[in-house]
Parts: sequence; structure tokens; C-alpha cells
Amino acid sequence: METLIPPSEPLIKIEDCLERLLQRSRAVCVLLADITGQLISERGKDEDLDTSALAAVTASNMAATAEIARQMGETTPFSYLFHEGHRRHIYISTVGRTFLLVIIFDGMTQIGLVRIFARLAVNELLELAPELEPWLERASAVVDREFGGALAAGLDEAFLE
Repeated sequence: METLIPPSEPLIKIEDCLERLLQRSRAVCVLLADITGQLISERGKDEDLDTSALAAVTASNMAATAEIARQMGETTPFSYLFHEGHRRHIYISTVGRTFLLVIIFDGMTQIGLVRIFARLAVNELLELAPELEPWLERASAVVDREFGGALAAGLDEAFLE
């Protein structure tokens, strides 16, 4: 089985970037995911959050929003989303075509501050993206291959019983 662990040097740079974003923006939690919703890295923590599920849902949200942009005649998808809740808010930004940056924050943090530091982080992450994209392609192929085998085995088992 191939390893799904990304190269350590880019991952360390990503974690440093996310940590700076967390501190500067005074966010509760920041995540980096790929556009399929796979969580790559996170900083900060809110015990009420399932960050893996949140990464998947935010990817779906961005995909739906891309279709909204298309329906409206936009030539490119929207680059960020902001949702304001009662206790928590979320800011989601694309990082190129491959990644999503997710920032969870509360009412003590101003959206303007989040936007400024998110833009800085996106620019930094864009420089790291070429180092991670080949790894993501390989990991995706391994996961797809293993999922297909597991699905076939599960179906065989279900129908043989």
C-alpha cells in the first residue's frame, strides 16, 4: 500500500502558515482542505466541531456556490464565502483550484481582520500548492483504487450471505 502522508517540508510550512493565521486573526480554528473535502491540516480547536466533516461540507458548499456563479453568468467561481451565525462565523476561501482555507471565528473577531489575514495566508499557500498537488493526485488515485476494491469485496460479501 502506498503512503498517503504528504511530504513533510510543505506540510510544516502549511502548519506554520495556519498557525500564524490563527494567531493574527484571533480565529477559533483554521483548516486547509482539498476541493474534495479531504482535511489536510488544522490549527486551533473547538470541541464542538468535527473538522473532518466540516471540511467535507465546506467543499460541497463551495461546489454549490461555483454553480450559482455559473448560473449568474460569472466566468469564474466565487473566491470566498462568509456565513454569519449566532455564536460562530465561517469564512471559506479558495486557494487556487485545489484547496480551501476555512476560518471559524466568533463575535469577538472582526470580519475585516479575518479577510485581511486570510488573503495573506492564501497568497502564502498558493506558493506551497505546487509542492502538494502531485502528492494529492497520487493519494487520490490510491484511495480510489482501494475504495473500488473494498466496495467490490463488500458487495460480494453482501450478496453471498
